[in-house]
Amino acid sequence: MKLAAALIATLPLSVVAQTAVEVSPAPQSRPDPEERAEEVIAEIEVEADESGALEVTAPATSVRDSLTETEEEFAACLAQLDGFGTVYEVSTTLTEENDADCGVTRPVMVSEIIPGVALQPDAMMRCATVARLAEWMQGSVQPAAALIEDRGPVVEVQHGSTYICRRRNNLPDGKLSEHAFGNAVDVMGFTFEDGSRLNIEPRADAGTIEEAFQRAVRGAACLSFTTVLGPGTDAAHADHLHLDIKERNGGYRLCQ
Repeated sequence: MKLAAALIATLPLSVVAQTAVEVSPAPQSRPDPEERAEEVIAEIEVEADESGALEVTAPATSVRDSLTETEEEFAACLAQLDGFGTVYEVSTTLTEENDADCGVTRPVMVSEIIPGVALQPDAMMRCATVARLAEWMQGSVQPAAALIEDRGPVVEVQHGSTYICRRRNNLPDGKLSEHAFGNAVDVMGFTFEDGSRLNIEPRADAGTIEEAFQRAVRGAACLSFTTVLGPGTDAAHADHLHLDIKERNGGYRLCQ
């Protein structure tokens, strides 16, 4: 070892540096951010006690039943909608013959999210989803629209789907989408008072006011919703904003 050290000491610094670079281990590649997000969600949703054993849970019920609000909770939610000025009707329970998990026990049909902002077409959702949609419209979307000259406020929001019993990304199998529980809405675009329309689409680095508006409302959506997906997330969300209120352990939010 002493002889080796002595030999290295006699080498020019450039040779020593080159030798160090050649024997250094290659840096590890960084994980894909989307895959890591799913891993984090999986980790925090595992119900394990301090010993590492899974907790004993109650007998399984349908997802629809597990999300059912109490009478008091539902009344409080409707009071929220009334406070926002939402135009809605309470509907009958939604169930699916071929999938007991799908459905909404106390759905509401919405035609106007907040005063002057129509939802096109009318749509069925859980009350909690409507409340978050109204919160976002009033607190984020309309203030952003007010900063765009000459267009006026948003008067209509177009959506692709709200409640529908299907799998994620419309695949034939796999986990149910939050749409299947009335927890989600896909926003396709906005119509302004002057009649102009802004569709949700890839706008990265466009440098336009439309890009600025879309970025602003998308970013703000994660203050009201727990999941926000859109252009750039994947091909399935390139033309809309997927907004949902999925509850995760630790209050984890997925904003991409």
